[in-house]
Amino acid sequence: MSLSATPLARYVRILEVLVSCPQGLTLTQIAQTVGLQASSAHRLVNALGEIGLVERRADSKTYALGARMERLCRLAVAPPSVVDMAEPELHELVREFSETAYLAQLNGTSVESIAIAVPQDGEMTYVQPGRVMPIHATASAKAILAHQKPDFVRRLLSQPLTRYTDNTSTDPQQVMQELERIRHQGFAVCDNELDPGVLSFAVPVQGADGTVQYAIGISGFSQRMHNKPVKEVAASLRRASRTLAAKLQQFRMA
Repeated sequence: MSLSATPLARYVRILEVLVSCPQGLTLTQIAQTVGLQASSAHRLVNALGEIGLVERRADSKTYALGARMERLCRLAVAPPSVVDMAEPELHELVREFSETAYLAQLNGTSVESIAIAVPQDGEMTYVQPGRVMPIHATASAKAILAHQKPDFVRRLLSQPLTRYTDNTSTDPQQVMQELERIRHQGFAVCDNELDPGVLSFAVPVQGADGTVQYAIGISGFSQRMHNKPVKEVAASLRRASRTLAAKLQQFRMA
């Protein structure tokens, strides 16, 4: 069997075809373009759909790239320069606190982790790149959301909010009040709101124009994190944020 005839090659070919047709294709069109029987195309597309790489358009017979595949594409082509600039700051935070440090980004209407640095030894929490950070239950998302336009925030909070733990706030009004506090104090906290036993801090990375697309934070097990002075954590995160913001500004001016 040639490499081009393997099942994996057919999966990849379907994805390539859908990348080139953002408006979407029907199963018949996919089968004809890839050179498959309709039944085979249906089976392969369904398999890709089960893992989020392909999705069927609402009220339509067409298929397009799924949200998971779009996130992978963004992570592959857009953030590397930002990730490269953030890595020294993340590693410095790890060195200082011996906890996981991470960078998150606002992508449309969701916040996603795009880079992490972890301690070399000891127990640690893990914020994997590509993870969607719930807007009401993570420090990084709240740090970013606190600096967005009120109408945008209210629209996001109008959607059902999942309760992950007993500490998760699902009341939009309470979340709005918390975002106001975050704007004043300059940092956000997630205390057992998403993952039980995990405490996280994050600060926004403010652009030269005042907008916020990124947040930088640290995360660790609550028992350890509660022993770290909040003022020291916040100060170090702000330092890392200012340094990254300066790098981003230089990059855009270059």
